[in-house]
Amino acid sequence: MSKTNRINRHIIFFIATALVIVVAVGCGPPKKALRTDPTHCAPANLTVKPNDHQLFIKWDTDCPDSTLLSGYYIYLSDKPLYEKYGMTQPPRSPKPFNEAVYPGDTDPEDSFETINIENLENGVEYFVSVRTVYPDQSVSASSNEVAIICRPEGNFDLAFRYSELNDGFSFEKRAAVRADAEENDLYFYSKDGFDFIASPKRLNGFLRNSDFYSLGKSTDIYQHPEIEIDIPPVEKMPVRLGESYLVKTADGKFAKIRIESATGEGKSRVLNISYIYQTIPGLMRF
Repeated sequence: MSKTNRINRHIIFFIATALVIVVAVGCGPPKKALRTDPTHCAPANLTVKPNDHQLFIKWDTDCPDSTLLSGYYIYLSDKPLYEKYGMTQPPRSPKPFNEAVYPGDTDPEDSFETINIENLENGVEYFVSVRTVYPDQSVSASSNEVAIICRPEGNFDLAFRYSELNDGFSFEKRAAVRADAEENDLYFYSKDGFDFIASPKRLNGFLRNSDFYSLGKSTDIYQHPEIEIDIPPVEKMPVRLGESYLVKTADGKFAKIRIESATGEGKSRVLNISYIYQTIPGLMRF
């Protein structure tokens, strides 16, 4: 056999082998591609509910079942990120709040995810956003961004003045105090069939002075998250069930309260009050 014929046979064998490999590979099961496009599957409709040193965060997943996910990165920044980085890769700093990828909550509902973050600072503004993380560690575009401030909230009973029960309350201490205590922010009494809250200074000129504004009928304490006032305050205010009021304390901080219920008569009467307290002086964001 000539050298030329041997070369031709080798070429034919190589081509045939390559065709077999191509056919074999082409007939195998297709591989599922990972979605790494940062414009897809971004979390949507992010909402944040603040509380005392904590935030409850919720977002819609908005991602098809066929897309593989590793979880989510949550960002808590001291400055806005969305305008500059929302549709692009996130900055190197700040890093995500969660060092390990958050896999999602244990709720069986897969159309949204939630997370509760604790041990945060009250009176500090956080800019919150979330990104989807894919198996190759790439990320989606950002969710919408929410600016939020942690602040105390709760519920307390306010008894009739000088009843020696819980006849005063300190928002700064978040605790019941005596009506004539130097830390007290308000007291309660009834007159002519009406319930009133009033400034402790009315009991004694040396006590703290509080100012009151009416916010009217409300569905819950969370109504009116931001407030602007253009009316003068009063030192005593008639109150009714289901209505909300703004209290300006002696140190210039604001509390929003709502009358939830009232029980008893006369000096045995007790108001149950829900409240949100803003620890930054002058700020009326709740």
